[in-house]
Amino acid sequence: MKTQLFKTSYWFAFAMALLMGSYTTEASAQNSITWDLLGTKTVDFLLDRDVVTASSKQTYNSLKVKVNNGMVNVHKVTIHFANGETQDVKLPAEMTKENDGKLIDLKGNQRVIEKITFWYDTKNSNKDKAVVEVWARK
Repeated sequence: MKTQLFKTSYWFAFAMALLMGSYTTEASAQNSITWDLLGTKTVDFLLDRDVVTASSKQTYNSLKVKVNNGMVNVHKVTIHFANGETQDVKLPAEMTKENDGKLIDLKGNQRVIEKITFWYDTKNSNKDKAVVEVWARK
Protein backbone atom coordinates (compact mmCIF):
# COMPACT_ATOMS: atom_id res chain seq x y z
CA MET A 1 0.00 0.00 0.00
CA LYS A 2 2.82 2.41 0.90
CA THR A 3 4.58 1.55 -2.37
CA GLN A 4 1.41 2.31 -4.38
CA LEU A 5 0.92 5.60 -2.51
CA PHE A 6 4.58 6.52 -3.12
CA LYS A 7 4.27 5.77 -6.86
CA THR A 8 1.08 7.84 -7.11
CA SER A 9 2.64 10.75 -5.23
CA TYR A 10 5.75 10.55 -7.39
CA TRP A 11 3.76 10.68 -10.65
CA PHE A 12 1.58 13.50 -9.34
CA ALA A 13 4.66 15.54 -8.40
CA PHE A 14 6.23 14.78 -11.81
CA ALA A 15 3.06 15.91 -13.64
CA MET A 16 2.89 19.13 -11.59
CA ALA A 17 6.54 19.87 -12.35
CA LEU A 18 5.89 19.44 -16.09
CA LEU A 19 2.81 21.63 -15.89
CA MET A 20 4.62 24.39 -14.00
CA GLY A 21 7.57 24.20 -16.39
CA SER A 22 5.33 24.69 -19.43
CA TYR A 23 3.56 27.59 -17.72
CA THR A 24 6.88 29.27 -16.95
CA THR A 25 8.02 28.86 -20.58
CA GLU A 26 4.75 30.34 -21.86
CA ALA A 27 4.88 33.24 -19.41
CA SER A 28 8.48 34.06 -20.32
CA ALA A 29 7.59 33.93 -24.04
CA GLN A 30 4.80 36.44 -23.45
CA ASN A 31 7.18 38.70 -21.52
CA SER A 32 9.66 38.66 -24.42
CA ILE A 33 7.36 40.91 -26.47
CA THR A 34 9.06 44.26 -26.73
CA TRP A 35 8.10 47.60 -28.23
CA ASP A 36 10.52 49.95 -30.01
CA LEU A 37 9.87 53.67 -30.42
CA LEU A 38 10.34 54.27 -34.16
CA GLY A 39 9.88 58.00 -34.00
CA THR A 40 8.10 61.08 -32.67
CA LYS A 41 6.67 63.93 -34.74
CA THR A 42 5.12 67.27 -33.81
CA VAL A 43 2.04 67.92 -35.95
CA ASP A 44 1.47 71.34 -37.58
CA PHE A 45 -1.86 73.18 -37.54
CA LEU A 46 -2.14 73.13 -41.33
CA LEU A 47 -2.18 69.96 -43.42
CA ASP A 48 1.14 68.30 -42.64
CA ARG A 49 3.02 65.39 -44.19
CA ASP A 50 5.56 63.74 -41.91
CA VAL A 51 7.71 60.67 -42.40
CA VAL A 52 8.88 58.46 -39.54
CA THR A 53 11.92 56.54 -40.72
CA ALA A 54 12.83 53.21 -39.14
CA SER A 55 16.56 53.20 -38.50
CA SER A 56 17.05 49.45 -38.11
CA LYS A 57 16.40 46.34 -40.18
CA GLN A 58 14.48 44.78 -37.27
CA THR A 59 11.32 42.81 -38.12
CA TYR A 60 8.02 43.82 -36.55
CA ASN A 61 4.50 42.38 -36.55
CA SER A 62 2.41 45.36 -35.40
CA LEU A 63 2.38 49.09 -34.72
CA LYS A 64 0.70 51.52 -32.33
CA VAL A 65 0.26 55.25 -32.87
CA LYS A 66 0.08 57.30 -29.67
CA VAL A 67 -1.08 60.93 -29.45
CA ASN A 68 0.10 63.38 -26.81
CA ASN A 69 -0.76 67.02 -26.17
CA GLY A 70 -3.97 67.40 -28.14
CA MET A 71 -5.97 66.12 -31.07
CA VAL A 72 -4.81 64.98 -34.51
CA ASN A 73 -6.98 64.91 -37.62
CA VAL A 74 -5.71 61.87 -39.53
CA HIS A 75 -6.15 62.01 -43.31
CA LYS A 76 -3.95 59.11 -44.42
CA VAL A 77 -1.26 56.77 -43.07
CA THR A 78 0.93 54.53 -45.25
CA ILE A 79 3.51 52.02 -44.05
CA HIS A 80 6.41 51.41 -46.45
CA PHE A 81 8.24 48.10 -46.12
CA ALA A 82 11.86 47.37 -47.04
CA ASN A 83 10.79 45.08 -49.92
CA GLY A 84 8.92 47.97 -51.62
CA GLU A 85 5.39 46.95 -50.58
CA THR A 86 3.06 49.38 -48.81
CA GLN A 87 0.11 49.10 -46.45
CA ASP A 88 -2.47 51.86 -45.99
CA VAL A 89 -3.72 52.04 -42.41
CA LYS A 90 -7.19 53.05 -41.28
CA LEU A 91 -7.03 55.10 -38.07
CA PRO A 92 -9.77 57.15 -36.39
CA ALA A 93 -10.30 60.44 -38.25
CA GLU A 94 -9.74 62.29 -34.98
CA MET A 95 -7.18 60.84 -32.59
CA THR A 96 -6.59 61.90 -29.00
CA LYS A 97 -4.98 60.29 -25.98
CA GLU A 98 -8.39 58.74 -25.21
CA ASN A 99 -8.70 56.77 -28.49
CA ASP A 100 -5.09 56.21 -29.57
CA GLY A 101 -3.03 53.06 -29.26
CA LYS A 102 -5.10 50.80 -31.49
CA LEU A 103 -3.03 47.76 -32.50
CA ILE A 104 -2.21 47.80 -36.23
CA ASP A 105 -1.34 44.34 -37.54
CA LEU A 106 1.21 44.34 -40.33
CA LYS A 107 0.22 42.30 -43.38
CA GLY A 108 2.66 39.45 -43.78
CA ASN A 109 3.40 39.40 -40.03
CA GLN A 110 7.18 39.80 -39.51
CA ARG A 111 8.06 42.81 -41.67
CA VAL A 112 10.99 45.20 -41.97
CA ILE A 113 9.61 48.74 -41.90
CA GLU A 114 11.38 51.38 -43.98
CA LYS A 115 9.15 54.33 -43.07
CA ILE A 116 5.63 55.43 -42.12
CA THR A 117 4.10 58.43 -43.90
CA PHE A 118 1.41 60.52 -42.18
CA TRP A 119 -0.91 63.13 -43.67
CA TYR A 120 -2.58 64.95 -40.78
CA ASP A 121 -3.09 68.23 -38.91
CA THR A 122 -3.61 69.49 -35.35
CA LYS A 123 -6.72 71.28 -34.17
CA ASN A 124 -6.36 72.38 -30.54
CA SER A 125 -8.14 75.16 -28.71
CA ASN A 126 -5.10 75.75 -26.47
CA LYS A 127 -2.83 76.33 -29.50
CA ASP A 128 -0.47 73.49 -28.54
CA LYS A 129 0.67 71.21 -31.32
CA ALA A 130 -0.06 67.51 -30.90
CA VAL A 131 2.82 65.04 -30.71
CA VAL A 132 2.56 61.63 -32.40
CA GLU A 133 4.63 58.62 -31.35
CA VAL A 134 4.99 55.47 -33.46
CA TRP A 135 5.72 52.24 -31.60
CA ALA A 136 6.54 48.89 -33.25
CA ARG A 137 6.21 45.45 -31.65
CA LYS A 138 8.77 42.72 -32.28
